[in-house]
Amino acid sequence: MKITAQLALSQMKVNKKRTIAGIFAIAFATSLITTVMCFVTSANKMLTGFLGSDYGEYGGAYSLMLAIPALLLGLLIAAMSITVISNIFSASANKRIQEFGILKCVGATGRQIRASVIYESLWLSLTAIPLGLIAGTILGYISVKFTGHFISDINDAAKEIIMRPFTFSLPFHISVWTYLFAGVFSFCIVLFSAYRPAKKVGKFTAIQCVKGIGAGTVLKEIQVKDSFIQKIFGCESAIAYKNMKRNKYGYKTTMRALSLGILLFLLTGGLSGQAKEFQEWMTPKSKEMMVDYSSNYDIEVNAKTGKEERKISRPVTSDQYNEITQKLEKYGIDVYGVGADTFTYNALLDKNTLTEDMLQVPNFFDDNGETRTEIVSVDDLLYKKLCDRAGAEYGSILLLNTYQYNDNGEYVSIKPFKDDVTQISLINAANEKNTLTIGGILEQSDLKEYGFWEMTPYPVRIVVPDADARSFDWFSMPSDEDDYTEYARSVMDEYFPIVAEDSYVEQGYTVRIARTDAMIKMLNIAIVLAEIVMYGFVILLILMGFTSVISTLTTNIRIRSREFAVLKSVGMTNKSLCRMLYSESIFCVLNALVPGVILGIAIPFLINLSIRKAFPVLYHIPWAALFGGIFVLIGIVFFITRTEIHKLRDKSIIDEIRMDIV
Repeated sequence: MKITAQLALSQMKVNKKRTIAGIFAIAFATSLITTVMCFVTSANKMLTGFLGSDYGEYGGAYSLMLAIPALLLGLLIAAMSITVISNIFSASANKRIQEFGILKCVGATGRQIRASVIYESLWLSLTAIPLGLIAGTILGYISVKFTGHFISDINDAAKEIIMRPFTFSLPFHISVWTYLFAGVFSFCIVLFSAYRPAKKVGKFTAIQCVKGIGAGTVLKEIQVKDSFIQKIFGCESAIAYKNMKRNKYGYKTTMRALSLGILLFLLTGGLSGQAKEFQEWMTPKSKEMMVDYSSNYDIEVNAKTGKEERKISRPVTSDQYNEITQKLEKYGIDVYGVGADTFTYNALLDKNTLTEDMLQVPNFFDDNGETRTEIVSVDDLLYKKLCDRAGAEYGSILLLNTYQYNDNGEYVSIKPFKDDVTQISLINAANEKNTLTIGGILEQSDLKEYGFWEMTPYPVRIVVPDADARSFDWFSMPSDEDDYTEYARSVMDEYFPIVAEDSYVEQGYTVRIARTDAMIKMLNIAIVLAEIVMYGFVILLILMGFTSVISTLTTNIRIRSREFAVLKSVGMTNKSLCRMLYSESIFCVLNALVPGVILGIAIPFLINLSIRKAFPVLYHIPWAALFGGIFVLIGIVFFITRTEIHKLRDKSIIDEIRMDIV
């Protein structure tokens, strides 16, 4: 065994507390990345079991769903782990700096000094990484099993919505790649964390080491402008500011850990706020039962015009949806039906008929100068009610003069047409035109039924009597939902029986029976699950970061005990020393807040830029998380500083000034 390896091993045996701290930090980091890998391999097993080995048609999207969260968590774990572990090796190097000076005096080279620190990391890894793999497997098993209960709830909710037999579950699954990746990942983090302090102390001369210069000390002379701080806060704060500048590397790990801490506070607060806003927007205003029919469609290109044409495979006719409405009402409840065909026609709009609000809507004309249009179908009874509300004759064509859309994260509801509009021209993929005469106009306040409430991408919505529909929904409020579900299923089986496992693909249609809030139930479960997983990892990362803060602050104060003794010997009182150390803590927190707050706001904001394009969800600064995080950070830093100050008060000035090489 090389003498540098033996020296590193002997130091680990002598400094047991530091060795235990290093093993704990490395094992903790390894366990976290192992847990992430357990999630990835278990989720991969679930998806391959449900969708096939290549994830089916949307394999790329599902792969990204697994890879992106794992990558983000891996980067966060790596950043925090490097901060913590690097701090441990820096503290170890600082504690042994005079020992390194003696070794250099007897012929040791800078390379051998570096090797002794690197060997220390190898010895620690030999013990800590296997322990971390074991702990990560246990934590991963518990986490996956806990998550599996939520997956089961989503599975049960999905069965209420999708009327075909299927099931999926999250099994606990690991492979050799789980351990191989986690082990190599952790080993690289440890080597990277140990290399920088090792490189730093390797450059010091023997005399610098004997003098006790720390691994984080700036060797070159620097000019520190502290006159402003001295005038405002006093000489103690000015000295603290100089100490921070001259020992910036010593405080760097603390500031990095504090920055990551406030970043994680703001990141979780920002993402949770967006999830809550999205959840509130998705929550329906009704809890009606819904019987839904939806037909498949084929996409073709019209040979005459070259336009894309979508042909409905199994449209539901007016006779069918009116008969089904009547049969559902025989259960003894009121039923109304609303359907739509959004594929057959587009509208050719005259801008003179549009309101100023509509003209401000971006991109509602396509490349052909046409506007997407929804032909709305309703059952006979509801159609009569709509005609009465619009003051139109029975048989008239009704214009729904309301349009809701997402304006880059904001929900906007406007009137698209002026009140004097009388005609709408429609055109299909074959360029066949059809001009409709508007017999009545309905505003948003006239549409009392939940079936009309939706944020659609169709500015033109027209109710046409006896129109076929691609999809149709029947709404009701039964007192016994389970019994009504069985009854409604028997009615739908008469017209649209489900005889294939994937009826939407194989039969060309699908039937679903559920409450209107069933989808939000699945969404709620998924959001709660995501938040639990996110909060769990964030809490563990913050605990790891605070471990680094505690270690760094205590080490920085303890290794400077001789410096404090010298200051006391020339007249500095305990009160002034306390003010200096508290000022250092404040400067440390302030330096950490700047990058932490900027990144903590910027990252969820950048995520929101893509979210707001699809949903009316804006990013709002989580002020509670911001101020709460700042309060926690300041409290922890002050508590650690206060604890160490109390330990210094009982020490003798003479004993501290005397050089002890241990």
